[in-house]
Formats: sequence, structure tokens, C-alpha cells
Amino acid sequence: MSRSNRQADCRIRDDATSIVPAGTPDWITAELIEQTIRVWQPYDETPLTIDDAIEIIRNAGLLFDALSTRRSGAKISGESQQ
Repeated sequence: MSRSNRQADCRIRDDATSIVPAGTPDWITAELIEQTIRVWQPYDETPLTIDDAIEIIRNAGLLFDALSTRRSGAKISGESQQ
């Protein structure tokens, strides 16, 4: 995939504060949505939407929670004890 349009993908919108949909968790900010789109857009041929970015952020949050739980000693189902 060509990265010639990377500069266009990396621009921050002037109305960034108005892009957070109602019902989005407080910890997901407009800046986080914009940064997520900037980081992930070069890897997807179709333009990412705000909803796509929120899904990526939520999934990353779930992964972080799972890894945090794992680190605290909780057993993941299907894992054998040693």
C-alpha cells in the first residue's frame, strides 16, 4: 500500500473537540480519537471513521484490562497451572 498520502492522513481536524459521540466513555477523548485515526489509517485502505477509532480504542482498553488481570496472577481459562 502506498504511503504517499500519509501527510493528509495525519492532519488533525479543527473541530476535534466535537467528534466524540454521545455515550462514549469519558476516558475516550477527541484527541485520543484523532491520534488513533492518525496511527491506524496508513494500515487500512478504507478511510477510518470515528466509530472505527472508538472500537479500536475500546478493544485496546479490553486488552489492557486482560493483561493487567493476568499480571496480577489471575488464571486465564484453558491455561495449565505449573
